[in-house]
Amino acid sequence: MRRDVYVAVSFLLAFLVISYAITVKDVLGIAQNPLRTLGEFYLSHAFAHEGLTSHSPEVVTAIVWNYRGFDTLFETFVFFLAIMGALSVLRLTKEQEKSVRDLEAREPHRQMDLIVRATVKLVVIMIVSISASIALHGHLTPGGGFQGGSAMAVAALLLFAAFSKFTLERKGLTLRHTVSAYALGLALILTTVLVPVFLYGGKILQINLLPGETGLFNLDVGEYTAVTFGFLTVFLVLGISEWIFKSVLRREVR
Repeated sequence: MRRDVYVAVSFLLAFLVISYAITVKDVLGIAQNPLRTLGEFYLSHAFAHEGLTSHSPEVVTAIVWNYRGFDTLFETFVFFLAIMGALSVLRLTKEQEKSVRDLEAREPHRQMDLIVRATVKLVVIMIVSISASIALHGHLTPGGGFQGGSAMAVAALLLFAAFSKFTLERKGLTLRHTVSAYALGLALILTTVLVPVFLYGGKILQINLLPGETGLFNLDVGEYTAVTFGFLTVFLVLGISEWIFKSVLRREVR
């Protein structure tokens, strides 16, 4: 135990010393390097009042969803294809789904003890609040929809571990609901991407034509919804007990 403390303190001190040397003393000479032309363009236009602006003081979000928007858009669709691939590989027919429900109803639903469940409830409330703040303020402060959705997925995993998948499904968190919410997030992203074309005569992802910070805000909310419920969809599919899934597949083979 004492050795672990020494190691942790040593790493902390080393981190503080290196950070001080780089940021305050500028031992690497980074502060002397001139700002690159591309970096100067981003910094000067991200929150400008006219021109190729994103109407956002958060330069990273402006780059991710505007100046480098197509890359982020394709990343979103790669995530979509991964989820659809998982659903296609693990899909069940209606008869098989009925068999799974019957087997799950007979399986004992185990939960962790009261202390763990109470603690998880408190932690999940904090995670949901923080994840929403990260996503909804992503156009103003460091964060964004993907980061917020990933944090929300952690809350879902905690609930799965403490209360079981069956408890959440009885509360209404079913596969149909998560897929519908995921589709809603994607629809918001596509709508925001295409609105500049049909309403303002602009180009795809030219969100600077939208009023104020509407474009970046909508994209962050859509990404937040899509990532949150995309992960939940995968968790629900993979949450089926292995012995239940195997028994259903064996029945299909026979």
